[in-house]
Amino acid sequence: MSKTITYVITYENGRWVSRCPTGETEGVGVASSLSQMERDLAEIHAWAWAEDTPGVEFVFDLPEDVAVVVAEYHREKKLAEAHTKRTAELAVKAAKALTSHWSEPDTARVMGLSKQRVHQLKVSA
Repeated sequence: MSKTITYVITYENGRWVSRCPTGETEGVGVASSLSQMERDLAEIHAWAWAEDTPGVEFVFDLPEDVAVVVAEYHREKKLAEAHTKRTAELAVKAAKALTSHWSEPDTARVMGLSKQRVHQLKVSA
């Protein structure tokens, strides 16, 4: 898969509609579900570009009130993922630091984790 073709997706008259604004594909795709739309477009790509099939990417053109909520969700999700990653890094650091002074059971109690989890963190790379 060499590249990805982006489609603008809207919901019109009870159906999902795809349009390719860059002109790599012509016409309009229509499907009752996004899963079906993605399958249909992937099938068209496989047929049209058998040697080097491009991927499918959706950009949603949503009503403003919905777009605002979806954008906020994506921002918060990204922040949560960053916090989760940082929390995991700090858990390893804390487990290693604490077990250099105290037992795994005592470290587990301090960290609010199970003894098994503290051991996993302590021996992780």
